[in-house]
Amino acid sequence: MAQTGELTTALLPTFPDLGPADRRLVGPLFVLLGQGRPVSPEALARAVGMPAADVRRRLAAWWGIRYDGDGLIIGFLGLDLFATRHQLRVGQRDVFAWSAWDALCLPALLGEEAAVASLCPATGDDVRLAVAPAGVLDAEPEDARLALEVPGPAGGGTGFRQAFCRDVRFLADREAAAEWQRAHPAVQILSLEQGHRLGQRVWRALLGMVEG
Repeated sequence: MAQTGELTTALLPTFPDLGPADRRLVGPLFVLLGQGRPVSPEALARAVGMPAADVRRRLAAWWGIRYDGDGLIIGFLGLDLFATRHQLRVGQRDVFAWSAWDALCLPALLGEEAAVASLCPATGDDVRLAVAPAGVLDAEPEDARLALEVPGPAGGGTGFRQAFCRDVRFLADREAAAEWQRAHPAVQILSLEQGHRLGQRVWRALLGMVEG
């Protein structure tokens, strides 16, 4: 398995290049979308105290955002309002993750604990987790693993979700992980704790936070 630092370096180019002003939008957008309702650029502008036109211009330069037919945000860099393979129950709200790794990252970005429900593609078994901002609290099966494949140079931009998220999955146990890796040789197998720690490193780098 590649070291966490190597994976962080490999994953960062798949995300938008966020400058200081852009970073101001990220946390509030996650929190607003995590309420389970579409988010207007105007609502985001009010939340961050920026002009709506400036917010719209900045959002237009990013990839990794999904809009509905009314121009409201319904998905953003791993968080979505429409069903995917990975469901998150946050309070009394149901939201969804684009990938299994996102399901490990999102509680910290939302600032709330989440109950995660997914399926192992190798066995068809349920995978259920309790994930807090600080880490994984519980897993069933307890030996569940994360399969992660770093996309190539074409994996960023508008193809991010297709290139990266589709095959980033939870696996029920070590045996399922070994079977999955034999069928997908480029996959890295991580423990849930390693996956969560990788998410912390990537998002701290994206948001310009210095590692302590």
